[in-house]
Amino acid sequence: MYSIADYGAMIQDTARIDAFIRAFRRVITPETVVVDIGTGTGILALLACQMGARRVYAIEPDESIHVAREAAAANGYGDRVEYLQALSTAVTLPEQADLIVSDIGGVLPWLHHHVPTIVDARTRFLAPGGTLIPRRDRLWMALVEAPDLYRQYSEPWGAHPYGLDLTSARQLVVNTWRQGRISEEQLLAPLARPMAVDYAEVTSSNLDTTARWTVARAGTAHGFGAGIDRLLTDGVGFSNAPDCVDRLPPDSIYRTVFFPWSSPVSLAVGDVVIIELRAVLVGDDYVWNWHSTVLDQRLTDRVKARFDQSTLYGVPLSAAQLHKRSASHVPALNEDGNLVSFTLDLMRFSMSLREIAGLLAEQFPSRFPDWQRALNYVSDVSQRYGQ
Repeated sequence: MYSIADYGAMIQDTARIDAFIRAFRRVITPETVVVDIGTGTGILALLACQMGARRVYAIEPDESIHVAREAAAANGYGDRVEYLQALSTAVTLPEQADLIVSDIGGVLPWLHHHVPTIVDARTRFLAPGGTLIPRRDRLWMALVEAPDLYRQYSEPWGAHPYGLDLTSARQLVVNTWRQGRISEEQLLAPLARPMAVDYAEVTSSNLDTTARWTVARAGTAHGFGAGIDRLLTDGVGFSNAPDCVDRLPPDSIYRTVFFPWSSPVSLAVGDVVIIELRAVLVGDDYVWNWHSTVLDQRLTDRVKARFDQSTLYGVPLSAAQLHKRSASHVPALNEDGNLVSFTLDLMRFSMSLREIAGLLAEQFPSRFPDWQRALNYVSDVSQRYGQ
């Protein structure tokens, strides 16, 4: 979840906010009903009211919604915004919306349940002929020379700090991606834009695309960058691509993403690079895979380098952890599981938190040496699972 400070940084991203304002001006009328998914502290909901929306349904599961409600009252919009603290997939609205606005996708659209959430909202909330903002995110990919970014992966683990061999961690970190700025000067070939997510039509939560480059500038490739060209509505959008005239500023919340290679590769003009990029939603987040092939320009059938990487390889998993996830594993509750189970059982009997905490302290004295610690634990469980 985002902190209030995180939401403040989003508000200070003026390029982002100005783009949403321009889009709202084009589509909102005095009769418009708006749904704001992931309203956070409520800035987009308030701007929709400012642009004249008749009604706004602001949906947010996090406690930040209380800040949003106070902001609406302070700005005189309390009677036009209905705040719903829940996941949008658990919400039923009394009327359909003319506009659904959201900004829950992160730096790339494939984040948590962003895409399934939009598909659900589009299906259940949007009136025929209604509008989605954003309308489309186009993926761009860049083959890059990025020694500074790559150094963040390799240097801590490859330089034998303090006379110790830490190289076992390197294989893990080169199978993770991180945010980092990419400039045009770092490009070894023109950008590829292999696919787009059209939110009016998308049905699949997953990404499966391929980018192909012919190297235009000799250099050392360290991996590839990725980001989005976002279309909010007709004629209004922004991009974090290095070749975009209206590029977002360096301090924008929409930072670019860098996927490292297992090792740098020296490229000559004319070499061919092919990257197959996939993201599969597993549970609450995505597993990313990038398969890279570099072909020598002098012998097109000669493979200069090949890497098969995945964020799955970037997670330090023991054999015991993997066994727990196998279909044949027969699980048993550990102490934490017994604590949750015991607490939830007591919550079914209309007992107060004080009473539950007392019984919990008696049952698990080694975990709760005093009643206050038991009460804190029970309060957390109640907040997460109670009504």
